[in-house]
Amino acid sequence: MKPLYVLSYGGGVNSSALYFYIIENNLPLDLVIFSDTGEELEETYNTVFQMALQCKKDNIKFVTVKSKYGKMYDYYFEKKAVMSIMRRDCTSKFKIAPIRQYLRGTYGKKQKFIQYIGIAWDEMQRVTNSDVKYIELKYPFVDDKIDRKGNIDILEKYNFKATKSGCVGCPFQPKHKWEKLCKTDLKEFERWEKLELNNSAYPKILINGSWNLTTFKKNVLSQKSLKEFIHIHEEDLNCPNTRGGCFL
Repeated sequence: MKPLYVLSYGGGVNSSALYFYIIENNLPLDLVIFSDTGEELEETYNTVFQMALQCKKDNIKFVTVKSKYGKMYDYYFEKKAVMSIMRRDCTSKFKIAPIRQYLRGTYGKKQKFIQYIGIAWDEMQRVTNSDVKYIELKYPFVDDKIDRKGNIDILEKYNFKATKSGCVGCPFQPKHKWEKLCKTDLKEFERWEKLELNNSAYPKILINGSWNLTTFKKNVLSQKSLKEFIHIHEEDLNCPNTRGGCFL
């Protein structure tokens, strides 16, 4: 039985560019699959919608899957926990597991898969081997030494718009994005603050790992300079543009 070729799609720059790279180079592709945490950024959902249309045009199957645990926020609130940079269980439960469950449930236990991952050459330190026998991971951009700029060039070539993907409350989220959320959508910011305050872990685990959202909100709303308590330059961020949390 021949393996099926699957693109793990995150709705961001790298995985979007990888789709066009695969098509342009006539690489085998049977399925594009996106795992929805229920808490993706609005721009990510917009990009996913456009990619689904592109796949339909190219006659490539596009599937959206969801975790058996439901929405990510609801799961952690019920567990009185938060997503953690150290544990990364949000990635395994809400990104990796739903994709694997779909593949096994739809195609059976005998089917093997080649799974494309959109990691660029300049972040090759993120490359790992598959931990299951029925999936082999492939990194075309790493193999062909194509960096983040190369990804952006591909998207420009095909006039496809994509930004860095991620969840609204991602632990890797840069501080300046939390600032923007606090200023433009305080209700949404306070929803994540509520999740953090609901956390019963001891010692206390913060969503970002180094500062709490309540203190952050007080400083933002008092118009205190962010430079007084955080670094806002891109090179100092927890999650620079060249690195992502889950799929890019």
